[in-house]
Amino acid sequence: MFSGLKRFLGGNEEKEGRQAPRVQPSGICHVTIDGKQIPLKNWSAVGILAAPYSGSLVPKQRFRLAVKVKQDHFDFDFDAEAIVVRIDQSGIAARFVFLNPALKKRIDEYFAYYTGGKS
Repeated sequence: MFSGLKRFLGGNEEKEGRQAPRVQPSGICHVTIDGKQIPLKNWSAVGILAAPYSGSLVPKQRFRLAVKVKQDHFDFDFDAEAIVVRIDQSGIAARFVFLNPALKKRIDEYFAYYTGGKS
């Protein structure tokens, strides 16, 4: 009931849970999970959304993935550990567990560039 009221009043539950701005990448952008390349729908400094996903992972499960984003003058190709946040019709959403500080700095620069410094 309250979720319907929030939507009616202009609230967006999905946005409320986000911790960082998202970028919809263009160019070469995918994640590799269990040896399968999955197109990256969007990503942030804290996680990813990729689809379509059909695999055996479940929410709250830790897993390894490889992230590849080549967009304009940015080129990311890194492995990470993540936790599944949700799996639904929009794909697999996962939150990074830890990112090396140098990589995190490069990712922050990427998001500052594409979001106009909003972080």
